[in-house]
Amino acid sequence: MTVARILMIEDPAHNLELMTYLLEAAGHVVTPASTGAQGVALATERSHDLVLLDLQLPDTTGYDVLAQLRDSEGTRDLPVVAVTANAMVGDRDAALAAGFDGYLPKPIEPRTFKRDIETFLPSHLHGRDPTVT
Repeated sequence: MTVARILMIEDPAHNLELMTYLLEAAGHVVTPASTGAQGVALATERSHDLVLLDLQLPDTTGYDVLAQLRDSEGTRDLPVVAVTANAMVGDRDAALAAGFDGYLPKPIEPRTFKRDIETFLPSHLHGRDPTVT
C-alpha cells in the first residue's frame, strides 16, 4: 500500500502529537514543523503529497506560509489545507479565497480526522483503517 507523505506545520505540541498519531496509525508518513520558516524549508527540501497548515504560527501566519509555497515552483501545486482554531463566520471562505485547498476547524474530530484529511488526497494514497485489525 502506498501512503501519503504529509507535512504538518503546527505549533501547539499537543495538536501536533494528536494529529501525527492519527495519521501515522493510518500508515501515513508525517513530517512535523513547528514554525512557518521550518515548514517552508521542509516543503522545499523534501517531497510531500499534502501540507496541513495552522494559520497561527509563532513566527508568521499560515497565509504568509501559503504565499511562499505558492510562489515557489517546486511547491506551487502542493495541496495545502488550513487546520485552524479560526472558526468564525467567514474564516473558511477567507482561507479558501486566499488559495488554501481546504479548511478544517479545530478542535479536530479524532474519529473522522483521517477521512477528512484523505479527501484532499488521491485514493491510491489513502491509508489503512486503524480500527480494522
